[in-house]
Amino acid sequence: MTALIVDFALVVLFGAALAGGWRQGAFSSAFAALGVVAGLVVGLGAAGLLVRVPDVTSMRVLLLLATVVTFVGVGNIVGATVGAAVRDRLRSKSTQAWDSAVGSLLQLFMAVVVAWVVAVPVAANAGEPLGSAVRGSRILGAVDSAVPEWGNKGPEYIARLIDVTGLPPLVSPFQGGGAEVEAPDPDSIDPGLVEDVRPSVVHVLGDAESCSRHLSGSGFVSAPDYVVTNAHVVAGTESVELDTVLGLKRATVVLYDPEVDIAVLHVPNLGLEPLPTAPGAAKSGDDAMVLGFPAGGPFAVSPVRVRERLNISGPDIYAAGRTEREALTLRGSIRQGNSGGPLLSPTGEVLGVVFGTAVDGNETGYALTIRQMQQVVGEYEGLTEPVDTQACVA
Repeated sequence: MTALIVDFALVVLFGAALAGGWRQGAFSSAFAALGVVAGLVVGLGAAGLLVRVPDVTSMRVLLLLATVVTFVGVGNIVGATVGAAVRDRLRSKSTQAWDSAVGSLLQLFMAVVVAWVVAVPVAANAGEPLGSAVRGSRILGAVDSAVPEWGNKGPEYIARLIDVTGLPPLVSPFQGGGAEVEAPDPDSIDPGLVEDVRPSVVHVLGDAESCSRHLSGSGFVSAPDYVVTNAHVVAGTESVELDTVLGLKRATVVLYDPEVDIAVLHVPNLGLEPLPTAPGAAKSGDDAMVLGFPAGGPFAVSPVRVRERLNISGPDIYAAGRTEREALTLRGSIRQGNSGGPLLSPTGEVLGVVFGTAVDGNETGYALTIRQMQQVVGEYEGLTEPVDTQACVA
């Protein structure tokens, strides 16, 4: 499947919407639009319950699409039927042309909105070739560019429902991955240095009984007896353990920020050395490495190259609002399980905290800058009381 086929299908869909709106008129189309909105709201609510069952993204995509499309279709039919009854009573021959024209525009608008709302999470989560075809659509790209920021909440919520990677997509799937830089250099990694810092990188394991989930991610020792990770790695957990070189350690979440996606864990008598922080910010083209536990382990290190440093406006971990984060975009392999792990310089200093990935297969990931992390956590040493980790990420 190619982007051209997707655009052709959209042209056919939008043409059918125009024709249907002309035939139905303004009243019927307006009620149909209300029915579509109601169906979308109810469908998303139902999908939120259903898609928790399968842990395979492709199955989640199919289940969500089937649920949402069914409710939207029913809402459209019911609304159009009610609107037709009202139209037959109120429409006169002198207003038929205007009524039909307004109906066409209403139906076209709703078709564009529904197509975009469904396409964004599909582009972000569907496998190939469907995912790349949707991302390459010029029509959807133009619509995506025209949508105001507040309009992104619906697609972001859907994307959260079907995502199981633990690495949330942070920019629209219709946007690029950032500045072009050379491929990462594997020779920039010093095996001896990796061996030295390895004990300070830990595997974070969380139990969220309320949503029947076992969460897994990475973290690193940031101060004596304290570990930094991502908030989405411990979201909704009742208990957290760290798998370290010294064995399993019970951890307490003492700071939880779902907006920027940072959490701090306290581990009494951890006995591991903190990683040093870099004195300056990373620049475009700099070599770096990501350490963590991709796919749940074992420990792995991957070379990356810094694309650029920028402020990203994206969803919080619950897709309930939008937030600004200072982040580094990275070229390299960043996978499920790398969440919360450190981005290190070739000399072993922390440049950032891995927290997300792109969705278009262009080897792009994201790390919060050290400055952003420090602004959120502040003076956390001395915190020992547990805090609420709120709900699981949908």
